[in-house]
Amino acid sequence: MKRVLVPLILSLFASAAYAGLDVTAYSGLKRVELPTLSSDGEPQGKNQVILSPVDFPERFRGLESGKVYQFDSSFDFRAGSYSGYNAWRNELAKLAGYPPSASTRNNVVESRYDETVWKLDHGPFWELINFSDAEGVIGPEVCRKVYRDFVQYRDQATHVPDAYFYESYGNWMKAFEMCADNGAIVFH
Repeated sequence: MKRVLVPLILSLFASAAYAGLDVTAYSGLKRVELPTLSSDGEPQGKNQVILSPVDFPERFRGLESGKVYQFDSSFDFRAGSYSGYNAWRNELAKLAGYPPSASTRNNVVESRYDETVWKLDHGPFWELINFSDAEGVIGPEVCRKVYRDFVQYRDQATHVPDAYFYESYGNWMKAFEMCADNGAIVFH
């Protein structure tokens, strides 16, 4: 029994260690009119993907839910653990000039910039900050707007002393640049 239990426990810890947000950006999406699908509904053509909005359907503008799309290129990156991504997103809200709001988490009051963004309906990076930290799709119309935000704040981002923040900023900017070319960003 011990021999089976130890690998199982190690496997569970390994799975938890990799929990977080992964992102794929697609560029040059074109709808496939008559796709070939596998028995479990997966597209069989090269560079094909099925896209659906999950939550936040207003971020999906420019795409049709459940359709197969052919893409020209893709870019994958890890946005971090869920808590790491949320810390990065909070720093992005601060960079964009949002004022802090008081937030209580685990009976501790802290200032959070992203908390302010969640109460608004527009602003720099609003569509990214006020979005899922786990899964979803952002379509090309929203990607073009957010990419412009990344370009506008690029110089300010270079002055953030955290190297991880700037590296992540670069990955996100590249992803939004790609998907601004009739693409999409998929959170998974």
